[in-house]
Amino acid sequence: MRAAKLPYFERVLLFAFFFSFGILFYRCLFTLSLNYTFFLWNLLIAFVPYIISKRLSTCKTLNAKALFLLTLWLLFFPGCIYLFTDMLQMHETNFPIIYDVCMFLSFAATGMLPGLMSLKKVETFLSHHISGLFVKLSILLSIFLSSYNIVLVRFLHLKSWNIVADCKRMLHASEKDILFPESNMHTWISIFILVLLIDLVYAGFKQLNRFERVRII
Repeated sequence: MRAAKLPYFERVLLFAFFFSFGILFYRCLFTLSLNYTFFLWNLLIAFVPYIISKRLSTCKTLNAKALFLLTLWLLFFPGCIYLFTDMLQMHETNFPIIYDVCMFLSFAATGMLPGLMSLKKVETFLSHHISGLFVKLSILLSIFLSSYNIVLVRFLHLKSWNIVADCKRMLHASEKDILFPESNMHTWISIFILVLLIDLVYAGFKQLNRFERVRII
């Protein structure tokens, strides 16, 4: 019996993953250093929302299972965008900076792809169960919450495990941002820039996906 063929998008993801891995492997081999191997872990985390969204697509109704999957998806979705901030971890070495930039962009793009597709699957699922306006608001809220999470973790120097293990610190940071927005303008500007960028990239991704579907037909 012939094995089921992977969907085209998943074959692209696998190619992108091994391409990024190859770039990192060559760098580690050439420099005899394990710097930037955290890219691999962050990339694997970025694939989780896509896996969850595929499971969500099998749900026929907006039941408890679907709500649980949506919550789980929202917890992992920021990881797809988080890869774009990994460039802040780059530092000067004897290795060509242009190579490191290309490696960063490769991992960032590879991590973003499953995130965008998972967001589209979530939007499609919600459109079958709630009105169009609430679907758009839900997607925008998801992007906003993900952007806020990234700002907390990356720019306010909260570690990812503090979101679970140190809720008090996280809530204190959130309280200051909400109650005293004028004193934390840099935080809100960073959030809204991220929201705008993600929304624009997602809109472009949907248009490209629609064009590919029409071309195939």
